Amino acid sequence: MASRRLCLGVDARLDSDGSVVKPVDEDEVRALCRTIRDSGAEAVAICLLFSYVSTEHEEQVKRIFEEELGDLPVSVSHEVAPIWREYERSSTTIADAYLRPLLGRYVQSLDSSLRSAGMTREWTLMKSNGGAMLSGAAADAPIQTVMSGPAGGMTATEHVARALGEPNVLTLDMGGTSADVGILVNGKQRHTTEYEIEWGLPAAVPLIDIKSIGAGGGSIAWVDAGGFLRVGPRSAGAEPGPICYGRGGTEPTVTDANLLLGRLDPEYFLNGRMRLDASSVTEAMEALGEPLGLGALELAASIVEIANENMASAIKMVSLERGHDPRRFALLAFGGAGPLHAASVARVLGIPRVIVPQHPGVFSALGLLLADIRVDKVWTQAFRSNDVDAELVNRQFGRITERAVAELRQEGYAGEPEIRRAINMRYFGQNYEHEVEIEGGELDEAALERAFRGFDRLHAERYGYRIEGEVIELVSFKVTVIGRRPHLDLARARASTRRERSTRDVYVRGQGFVEAAVVHRSALEPGEHVEGPAVIEEEGSTSFLEPGMTVRRTAEGPLVIETGMVA
Repeated sequence: MASRRLCLGVDARLDSDGSVVKPVDEDEVRALCRTIRDSGAEAVAICLLFSYVSTEHEEQVKRIFEEELGDLPVSVSHEVAPIWREYERSSTTIADAYLRPLLGRYVQSLDSSLRSAGMTREWTLMKSNGGAMLSGAAADAPIQTVMSGPAGGMTATEHVARALGEPNVLTLDMGGTSADVGILVNGKQRHTTEYEIEWGLPAAVPLIDIKSIGAGGGSIAWVDAGGFLRVGPRSAGAEPGPICYGRGGTEPTVTDANLLLGRLDPEYFLNGRMRLDASSVTEAMEALGEPLGLGALELAASIVEIANENMASAIKMVSLERGHDPRRFALLAFGGAGPLHAASVARVLGIPRVIVPQHPGVFSALGLLLADIRVDKVWTQAFRSNDVDAELVNRQFGRITERAVAELRQEGYAGEPEIRRAINMRYFGQNYEHEVEIEGGELDEAALERAFRGFDRLHAERYGYRIEGEVIELVSFKVTVIGRRPHLDLARARASTRRERSTRDVYVRGQGFVEAAVVHRSALEPGEHVEGPAVIEEEGSTSFLEPGMTVRRTAEGPLVIETGMVA
């Protein structure tokens, strides 16, 4: 994001304890400003060593930049990511600076349009941590919106799972270009600061733990140099899109495969607003399948199966690799293409139930309406479990809590906030830490001991072992402040469209074409069951049931698909 020639140094230095080794030379910094101005830069990122311990040097450089560079956006690492790994801190700050002018223009443009339409109240944007923030704050913290779309889906999942009494839920959000998967354990999202944006660059911001892969409706099928069929990550996107869109696409996609297999109705795509053309799909499938010895239908079935396996592998990464058996979870599917694949993905993983919420195509947007105001603050200081300065830790917890609550008040929240605390820990000698929630109140010797035992349990859950008696390192301390907002009653939503029931032939591997029930979702009564093979159609999405599966509509509105797998 920042080329080598645009990475500039300052001849100043702090020690690891925050003491000044060499002070900032203001004349040198002002000379740098001239270089920055001449380069045509749109934003600046400041990241100096040990700024998470002492902000003195970064604040000094920022002040000079603001004096010399005027309105040029400036991102500062101790504000963006006050963490101890300088590479991760630098890349996160650079990403924040990269986004500032872009998101700033977007927010300004949208705000102007909304006000022209008569809306005078402030509006909110989704944050990657599952909370919301006012639009004015978003322009000053753009990196916090990374992965905000999938985060909206996870936030909505919490509400649906609670309504259905499902504490443990895996999620599959499949759209046109990618699939995002996440996990809810005991009704709670898992958060992390380990995320990579394009080219493997880390973005160390608090976000919901979500895994993204290139598996969407527009994912292109291709044959690699070894003669193996692959699906994605390259996508046809919306333009030209899949071949069946009739907009010039020439390479077979997952959507083309589903159309050929009969799982999509060419006359009822997007609630009938778009007609799909299968005439060119068969020819393209045959051409791609010829070197593999596969006909068009067998190739289409293989494309769907590979996409399903790819998504199943991603789900294993957020479940099995973190110590959770997916067979003991329900799978909640949303996004335009999620319900079309979810039941088959669930069978691959042995998951017994799939939940399809109301309006799955806009489910992530619903999450924004349900999101609370949430502020995360971090203090970084390393301690070992046998030498913790509890007085300092309590003082710093109080300091960052005050800052978080003040920021919450700036967001307009006047109620009593919910406050959560956590410590990032690791065994001595390990490179990466894990977040352990701790109780409220003063952090004394007994509370620390309970936190250490909590870390041991978490480590055993994720990796299958614990190291009794090993020194534990405390790396950073986190406070989350949540302002609860009034929530929508999801049970009240009802679709208004009704269509007659019908049947059509769908292709099933090993059975050929079989007759499947086709039902519009709005025609299902609460408690009513439909047996697979079946296609449940609705505006913005389609659900597919393989033979042996059943679906019922719950009183709350979501569909529940029983896959026939036993947990």
